[in-house]
Amino acid sequence: MGGILKRTSLDKVPDISDDVQSMLEGVGITTAELLAHSNSGEISSAIGIPKDKALAYIRHARQTIGFKSIMTGFEKEKERISLLETGFDCIDKALDGGVKSGSIIELQGQQWAGKTLMCAHLAIQAQMVKTDNDSVPKVIWYDSDRSFRKKRIKEIAYRYRMDPEIALRDIILVDVKKKGFMEPSLETMRKTLAKHHVSLVIIESLSGSLRYLKPRSTHSHYIASISQLIQTTGAVVAFTNRTQIGFSRSMLREHKRSGSLPMMIDYGFNFHPNGENERSVETLGTKCNLYIGPGGFFEDYTSRNLEKRRVQRGVF
Repeated sequence: MGGILKRTSLDKVPDISDDVQSMLEGVGITTAELLAHSNSGEISSAIGIPKDKALAYIRHARQTIGFKSIMTGFEKEKERISLLETGFDCIDKALDGGVKSGSIIELQGQQWAGKTLMCAHLAIQAQMVKTDNDSVPKVIWYDSDRSFRKKRIKEIAYRYRMDPEIALRDIILVDVKKKGFMEPSLETMRKTLAKHHVSLVIIESLSGSLRYLKPRSTHSHYIASISQLIQTTGAVVAFTNRTQIGFSRSMLREHKRSGSLPMMIDYGFNFHPNGENERSVETLGTKCNLYIGPGGFFEDYTSRNLEKRRVQRGVF
C-alpha cells in the first residue's frame, strides 16, 4: 500500500493565533491542507477578517505543506502516490498499482453486475491505507438503494484478517432514503472530511442519491464540487451507476460518452455478469474475471474454494 494520508495541524502554520485557529476550525477548516486550498474571499466572509489577511494565512499554509500551484508533470505524478489498491492483481496492474489519491471512480453496470460488491471490497481496502498518525481511516458510504449489507462487509474483513466489527464501525453509513434527502450534504461532507481521516467516499448510486439532494444538483455540478473536496484531503470517491455518465472537467456539463474515459472521471470500471457467480471487470483496456464466494470476489476458483471454508467458519 503506497502513500500516506496526511492531515497537517493548523498549529504548524506560522502566524496563526489560537483565536484565528478556533474560528477556522469552527467553519470546518481544521487542517493546513484544507486552508491551503481555500478561497481568501470565503474565509474573509466566514470569520470576519480582511481579505489580504486571509490570503496571507493561505500562503503560509501552502508553504507549510509544500503546495505548488504550478508543477512539472514529474512533480505532479510524484505527489499523487497511489493510496488505494483494489486487492486484485489484474486490476491493480492495469491501474499501475492502484487508485491515486484525490481520484474519482465510476462503477458502471446493470443490476447484480457486482458494483456493490466491489464497493465493499474498496471499503475494506481503504481502511488499510496508512495515515500520518497511524489511525484507521474512515469510509463514508451513501446508500440510496438500500443495498448495503453488514454481513458482506464483515465477511470480506474476516477474509483479510481484519476485525469484522471494527471494520464495520469505521464505515460511516448514510441511509439517504431514511433521511429523506442527501444528508450529510456537501457542506456536512466537507466537515466530515475535515474532522476525520477519510480515505474513501462511496455514493451508491449517484443518480439515486441526487434525487434526495437539497438543493437539487446536476450530476456534473455535484461531481465537480466533490472533486474540489477530495483534492484537499486525498480521499477517493467511488460512485455507482447502471448507465455510464460522461463529464467534461473543462466544460462542467454532461455529454454523451465517447470511447475514452471522461475527463472528470479518473477511472471507469465496467461490470458484466458472465454467470451466477462470475463477473468480468473492464478498466483501461484490461478485462479481468472475478468469481463470487463467501468473502466477496476472488481472482480464481482455487483461492475462492480455499477461503470459502475459513470464512464460513467465522461467526457473523
